[in-house]
Amino acid sequence: MKKLLVLMSILFWSSGSFAGDIDWQQYMLETTAPVFALQDIDSDNMDKINSPVKQKSPKKALLFSAVVPGAGQAYSGSYWKAAGFFTLEAAAWTIYAVYTNKGNQIEDDFQTFADEHWIESDYWDWIAQHSGVDRNDMDALREWEHKNFSHGLHVIKDQQYYEMIGKYDQFNYGWDDSDIGLLDDTWNKQNPQRSKRRLNYEDQRDDSNRAFKKATTGTTIVMFNHILSAIEAAWGTSRQNKRIQTSLRFEPLYMNNQQYSALTLRLNW
Repeated sequence: MKKLLVLMSILFWSSGSFAGDIDWQQYMLETTAPVFALQDIDSDNMDKINSPVKQKSPKKALLFSAVVPGAGQAYSGSYWKAAGFFTLEAAAWTIYAVYTNKGNQIEDDFQTFADEHWIESDYWDWIAQHSGVDRNDMDALREWEHKNFSHGLHVIKDQQYYEMIGKYDQFNYGWDDSDIGLLDDTWNKQNPQRSKRRLNYEDQRDDSNRAFKKATTGTTIVMFNHILSAIEAAWGTSRQNKRIQTSLRFEPLYMNNQQYSALTLRLNW
């Protein structure tokens, strides 16, 4: 293939006016640089030159970024934006994983602490003592509990079971360092005595809840990152398609009273 020196006429338009002080058309007429004729271009290169610039699909860009943030930007050629969205996605999932693991670890610790220091049998002993119900009649004890308190102890040690034994005063007597129950006369004083282990337990639960909230923040960032990346990818691709329209063609050029075919590239935005 011949090595060609191509003379290109580049016209920049901005709001219908030429950009800069250079008269490119006059330059093209006055320059002594060699030009090429159509016969110097083989058919394969001619097809490449005349082929239109393929625009990107905003719908595909939106779909790609909705699935993987940054993918739509990479598809449209905005690689820095793609890196930004992808980095934010990775950081958000890292936050979620780290704080979920931390919350689960603290949760395991405070549940183990409760199993060691909150004695369910002591709680039902206290209920039987103040209700006058037979200690061996669990159905009657639970019925009395529901009539006199807003919450009843769950049969299964589920999430609410572990929440209630630290949150509500009626379960204070189940802690193994507590000597004062809810119905004792001293409980109605302004500053009732509470189990120190119960208070410690509540602090542990608060730490676990804070960790889970931070993990939730991570998932919130993930959700918004998908949405913003998808919208930006579609908008950016559409804007890019409209902003740059190229026209690449051969046009006649007269130099020294002779006609040549010059390759002209026009960029309109």
